[in-house]
Amino acid sequence: MTSVDLTAATTLAREALDTFGIDPATPLTLLKNRENFVFSFTDHGSEALGSTEPTRYVLRVHRQGYHSDAELGCELDFVRALHAEGVAVPSFVSAPDGRGFCAVGADHPAGIHQVDLQLHLENHGNFGAERAGVDGSAALDSADFAALGRLAAEVHDATERSGYEMAVPRDDWDLEGLVGPSFAWGDPLRIAELTGDDRATIEAAIQRIREQLGAYGTPAGRFGPIHSDLTPENVLRTDRGLVLIDFDDFARGWHLFDLATAIHFFTPHPRYLEYRDALFAGYEAVRPLDPADHAVFPAILLARSLTYLGWAADRRGEDTAEWLAASVLPHTVRLARELLAS
Repeated sequence: MTSVDLTAATTLAREALDTFGIDPATPLTLLKNRENFVFSFTDHGSEALGSTEPTRYVLRVHRQGYHSDAELGCELDFVRALHAEGVAVPSFVSAPDGRGFCAVGADHPAGIHQVDLQLHLENHGNFGAERAGVDGSAALDSADFAALGRLAAEVHDATERSGYEMAVPRDDWDLEGLVGPSFAWGDPLRIAELTGDDRATIEAAIQRIREQLGAYGTPAGRFGPIHSDLTPENVLRTDRGLVLIDFDDFARGWHLFDLATAIHFFTPHPRYLEYRDALFAGYEAVRPLDPADHAVFPAILLARSLTYLGWAADRRGEDTAEWLAASVLPHTVRLARELLAS
């Protein structure tokens, strides 16, 4: 796996434009660079895209090696299945060969990269920001979280209605993927700052998570294909309501994992309990939960928090990894103490 800079990503993006039948000199605007480079552009009418009107698109240059072609194809099939069921998700453009993406860079020093193309979603920005949730500055309304809960429930309901089944395995958010030994995102105990009593607390809490999730089980009503990264930055606000984007980490997992992800960065917020209750109320307005779901949620919430530490452990030096180690780690330890005390 190699890392590319903006110049290389832009060159790869322009090769992809040509592959999709779009003028490669089309101006590109960088929207985001985290796991992928995400660009937007306006096409003023391409025969290949079947439109004579100016249309905005989003193009993603995927991080090399993050997913195989089969895994990425599986992801895009999942989004299409949700779209067909009326869920608010992106609409992808098929490549000329019929796949949901193209591969470019065969002659580039950076090597082959996957690139997909989707219609741009007119929006008013993200649902919120992770750091604003953690530092308590987020000024969101409980109704926002109710809407987010409804969206998560609609995803889970639509997945079951569609009969979607994963064509190829991905890194599941199951017991082993969450708390080891086969961590999907790395071992949280590798965070250097996790020492002494805090480390012992996390180790004990991991065992408690294993016990509780093992007893909770993985029946179809609780476990299946999920978005897996339902953070505030992966939800857009539009005139038609919230839209869920970025299915990079989609895999099989507990449905509650999506709710844990949605609320995780707001656990330090002074309005956390209000936000959490609204999230669950919105979800249950569409998809009922039972007492066992509510009882196991603290364990899943902590498991979600630990995944971020595992992610950071393998990316030290990056801004987000350092922020997680400095600002999120203390709250993860707090969640662990609360789980052990319950």
